[in-house]
Amino acid sequence: MPAPFLHCWHADLAAEYPAWGPAEASLSEAERARQARFRTGALRQTYGRAHGFLRAVLGRYLDTAAAAVAFAAGAPRSKPALPLSAGLDFNLSYRAGRALLAVANCCAVGADVETLLPMTDALALVQDLFSGPEQAALRATASGAAWEALFYTIWTRKEAYAKALGMGLSLPFAGFSVLEAEAGRLVAPAGAYLASFAAGPGHQGALAALGAPAGLEPAHFNYPADL
Repeated sequence: MPAPFLHCWHADLAAEYPAWGPAEASLSEAERARQARFRTGALRQTYGRAHGFLRAVLGRYLDTAAAAVAFAAGAPRSKPALPLSAGLDFNLSYRAGRALLAVANCCAVGADVETLLPMTDALALVQDLFSGPEQAALRATASGAAWEALFYTIWTRKEAYAKALGMGLSLPFAGFSVLEAEAGRLVAPAGAYLASFAAGPGHQGALAALGAPAGLEPAHFNYPADL
């Protein structure tokens, strides 16, 4: 059996790589149709590059052409998946300018990337979706950069965990914590592994793995340099 792995791929969607042409050309007919529905050229480019990146990386693991990567029909909830025979779980997250892709052969994974921008609705999100310990830690943190850094760290970890479960925002976010109540230390819900990291300039990233072997740490790669 192959050794277990947990990989996180990073892509700068704003960089003008020659690889973007072949990557976007690999999109399926359905993906092209969805891409065409976006209102602006910037949004269409972000979608096309993110999904071309997804196909290029998965094609490497599957030893197949990017355009030939087939996704499972009727995947549970809203999380896309490969056929069971592939033996891989993956999750893609992207924002304008940045994408993260988690891939593993031993566990369910989730990824989240967020652009570090001031949020006018951050307090409402905290009140509605953060647990008691998380809210207390934010109240104890000075306003400004330190508060925003902690907010985004908590938020991306919660998003990644929910995506690993295949539930997204349907998961009761206030019902679990990624912080210890007393120490304010980052933790993971039982049975989960969570990692936080800078995902390029101006972006915060997080990776979640459910049931990963003890001691397994994620390896990080950059697209297209490491492909």
